[in-house]
Amino acid sequence: MDRPVPSSQLSEVLAAIDPSEASALAQSLVQIPSVTGHEGLGISRFMANWLAKNGITSGLQQVGEERANVWGRIDGTRPGPRLLLNGHLDTKPGDTMTIDPFGGDISDGKLWGRGSCDMKGQVACEMIAMKAIAQSGVKLNGTLIFGSEVGEDGGGWKFQELIDGPGACDVGICGEPTDLELHIGCRGSYPLRIHAIGRATHTGTAYTGVNAVLKMCTIIPALYALPCFQRSDPIWDRNPINAMIIRGGAKVSSSVPDECVVQFDIRLNPDLPPQEVDRLVRAELARLQREDPELKLEVHIGREESRSMTVGQAASHIPLDDPLVGDVLAAIEAATGRRPRIAGFPGGCSTAIMLRRGIRSVIFGPGNLQQAHSVDEWIALDQLDQAAKAYASIAYRLLATQNS
Repeated sequence: MDRPVPSSQLSEVLAAIDPSEASALAQSLVQIPSVTGHEGLGISRFMANWLAKNGITSGLQQVGEERANVWGRIDGTRPGPRLLLNGHLDTKPGDTMTIDPFGGDISDGKLWGRGSCDMKGQVACEMIAMKAIAQSGVKLNGTLIFGSEVGEDGGGWKFQELIDGPGACDVGICGEPTDLELHIGCRGSYPLRIHAIGRATHTGTAYTGVNAVLKMCTIIPALYALPCFQRSDPIWDRNPINAMIIRGGAKVSSSVPDECVVQFDIRLNPDLPPQEVDRLVRAELARLQREDPELKLEVHIGREESRSMTVGQAASHIPLDDPLVGDVLAAIEAATGRRPRIAGFPGGCSTAIMLRRGIRSVIFGPGNLQQAHSVDEWIALDQLDQAAKAYASIAYRLLATQNS
């Protein structure tokens, strides 16, 4: 890639981005329902048409009935890398929200509604960046691609289809909410399911039975207390453990429960491979069983509704010294005036898939992940403007050619 490009050109590109443009587009996207698995074609058509109206070659990738990924592309004048600006267009349902999920209200410096933070705000910023590059006349080495897929929030994720098709790329920027930090990868996962087996009896003789729920009350705090979940990393923080779902008893009334099942959602930093956490968890469970002969367990890796995994999924991340990290840091600083903090993304996203496929990728976006899926989801308007300019700056730094 050519380095550097004239700062006057970048200034012109950034100046062309109206501060209200990203929030207005994000508002329009929020007002179009696109609940995961049932997205409909309305939002996909709106996005593709918006790109086309702004001089960007665009189209739909049909991936099911009434479901389509969206793509746009700006081809350069010379060969070079293919850079993908990515974000999913689906959202969680909005039926439990305390605000109108699809109202798209703007007040108190925030855009409110389902998908505002996860992640229609980010997708809007990427689209604005595409427009800024397309209309700037800047010549590119390579291709700038926008790709937005359906199903990421649990409704049949179609990102693989996107990057096997119109979103095929060499470098990827995932726009998930990072609070404008630069995240260098995603945690891995260890979906642990423990089945405690008790012995049922009438409540009147409960002291003769084995209460599986009570046994699980010993297991949960013991796993939470493991040292691997206490240590902290300056980039990734702690390895989170979450007793996410519990089910036990209630087969019949007035009876000691003879089973209790807990699904743990455990996320893994790069310093905790799945094989290591598996060894530590099983060792702790064996210790508990030695201390309590009545503690009978079954251990499974995977979620109850899906096929079991062998042992889990390791974290996926790009090295700190990879040139992409430095380039993106510099581009964000050039656009926003501040150098972002480097961290690791707490959840999973498309960057993990790209990295596992050998595509260099990082995560950067406006919004705080704590707001994603919340009952009053919102995103700060000032972050939308900063992110739109940052995405344009990233594309400019990675692809723009020198003017002779």
